[in-house]
Amino acid sequence: MFYGWWIVIIAFFSTSLVGATIWYGFTAFFDPLVNEFAWSYTAISLAASFRGIESGLMDIFIGFLTDRFGGRRIAFIGLMLFGIGFLMLSRINSLSTFYISFLVILIGAGGISLVVFFQVITRWFRKRLGLALGFAATGVGAGGFAVPLIVYLIDLVGFRMVFIIIGITALIIGCFAGVFLRSHPKDMGINTDRIPLAQDEHEPELSSQQTSDMTTTARDYTIKETALDPSFWIITFVSSAMAFSAMMVATHIMPYLEHIGHTRYTASIMAMMIPVTSIAGRLGVGWLSDLINRKITFILVVAMQTIGVWLFLNAYVAFFLISSVILIGVSYGGVIILRPGILRDYYGSTNIGTIIGLCFGLTGLGSIGGPLLAGWIFDTTSSYHYAWIITAILLIVNIPLILLIKKREQY
Repeated sequence: MFYGWWIVIIAFFSTSLVGATIWYGFTAFFDPLVNEFAWSYTAISLAASFRGIESGLMDIFIGFLTDRFGGRRIAFIGLMLFGIGFLMLSRINSLSTFYISFLVILIGAGGISLVVFFQVITRWFRKRLGLALGFAATGVGAGGFAVPLIVYLIDLVGFRMVFIIIGITALIIGCFAGVFLRSHPKDMGINTDRIPLAQDEHEPELSSQQTSDMTTTARDYTIKETALDPSFWIITFVSSAMAFSAMMVATHIMPYLEHIGHTRYTASIMAMMIPVTSIAGRLGVGWLSDLINRKITFILVVAMQTIGVWLFLNAYVAFFLISSVILIGVSYGGVIILRPGILRDYYGSTNIGTIIGLCFGLTGLGSIGGPLLAGWIFDTTSSYHYAWIITAILLIVNIPLILLIKKREQY
């Protein structure tokens, strides 16, 4: 098996651990912590809100460090800190130690974020880059399936022991990453997509469209050249608009559906479908982007999310509701894969970690406004109607913008 797929496997398990513990599984620890320490939900939620740092400014910093020191070192240190943080959590006795421990965990999580693994994977793959990115990115969503297990273990052995189990698991994965992860195929004496000495004869040839997508200029872009290229800012703006819309829907889907007459149970099922269908989006869109032009795939994904939001306006009809959630979830997962692929195609691999980190960081910051705008509109009008209309219009505007993305000569 091509060694690059072992990199993808390490990325999958690392990001699954993050998804299972501090994203989807953290909710399972609320009541045990309240029962043990009599803390308020607000106090515990404050620690959870720190997670936004990882998907915002921290991504920019981590991307730079990954280019500077290599993904292998960053991932190893990240997993070690992640594990140590959970071991610290198992010994907490005050709110201050809880915050300190969680901060260590979040710093470690930054070292095993998608930015780090995307940087490494884009150096290992070209022909199946979209598929490889898709498999790696499914880890975060797949981690959500571990939530029932976490709940069971908390009831069986207590939350402190569960923290220890998570910490040890992170340390074990970290050891594997330290031994087997390679930041660049040249570390193994091979080239991108190739085994030693010759290309695998079983690998399919690139289509003319893929060859056009992957053609690079005489040298890779520098950070300054990337920042001066309008196409980079179009990619970032479109990504931010999609994240703005997806976070708006994901945050307010339950109150909106209950407001228009659905039961709380139905609303919860629909809320769960967004991360679940996003897994299909990451794999499917990644695979599709390897077959056709990534820019065309980008337009298709934006169109899917636009249609999904318009259908969401009529979510009181079951068919429209289910269709909208599927379209929004698939497109949300798909754009996560398309961004690093397009950035790799356009700007090369030398500074790709910093470039991906800058794009992801700005996108994360841009997504914050979505839930806030929807909440303000509901408080003002007692309806989410105009929130969905505004975000749908914002998405439509992005389709012609994508057509303006093109490769330019370096400055």
